[in-house]
Amino acid sequence: MHNVRLLLLSGIGTPYDPATGHGVVGKNFAYQMLSSVNVALPASTEINPFIGSGAGGKSIDDFNGDNFDHGPVGFLGGSGIVHHRTGGRPIGQSAVPKGAPAWGSEWKRSVQQTYHRTLTIGTQGSVMSYRDAYLSLDPTYRDSFGQPLLRITFDWHDNDLKMCDFVTRKAEAIAQATKPTSYQTNPKKPGTRFDTRIYQSTHTTGGAIMGTTPANSVVNRYLQSWDVHNLFVTGASAFPQNFGYNPTGLVGALSYWAAKAIRSEYLRDPRPMVDA
Repeated sequence: MHNVRLLLLSGIGTPYDPATGHGVVGKNFAYQMLSSVNVALPASTEINPFIGSGAGGKSIDDFNGDNFDHGPVGFLGGSGIVHHRTGGRPIGQSAVPKGAPAWGSEWKRSVQQTYHRTLTIGTQGSVMSYRDAYLSLDPTYRDSFGQPLLRITFDWHDNDLKMCDFVTRKAEAIAQATKPTSYQTNPKKPGTRFDTRIYQSTHTTGGAIMGTTPANSVVNRYLQSWDVHNLFVTGASAFPQNFGYNPTGLVGALSYWAAKAIRSEYLRDPRPMVDA
């Protein structure tokens, strides 16, 4: 997102206008859609929640991307279904069964009884790009240097919510197969609005997307700005939409790709490396 703010503050490229569809800087902002199923396993279960690598786990890709038939489901995209162990965080992994008190001595007793046998099955899904989702400079709020802050205009759409419901029900079926004493499903319901107060992930994408012409993108295939040829913009801002995977691997791969082009081609002959 800061890539986009720097481009807008520097006057590089044409800011996106959602009313007309013209402009490219700030266009195609996307997030990710998450949900979860909290499971309490039978009392005899011991899963040693205090042991973990930080984020080791398993993921099912059967319902991610195009790995399944979308014809009957009424949405595009998909989600991984994951379970990972984060090392027994004292607050984050103190889940209690549905109906248990949220505080006090009874809450403490419930945590003691279930800490060793609770787990979360999560989903992390794609979000398409939409005409009304974009980044821009805020007309009111400024930083300590007097520069406009970045404004996010974004909300969930029906496609995202349908996808979330579909994969959450798949995760729920896995929870049921464990024969739990109880479980709690936490999907995003139809009509749910985007809420920045609730942490989901930091996997934001778009705003300085890669494309084939200056009319549809901010950077070319080498992450080189169409407008200023000695400017290269690396990061997930180049993605035209978001998907169910963490973006870091592809961000690294694209950065290596751009660095190789800079070293082998651009430094020898500084120029636009793709004809506009």
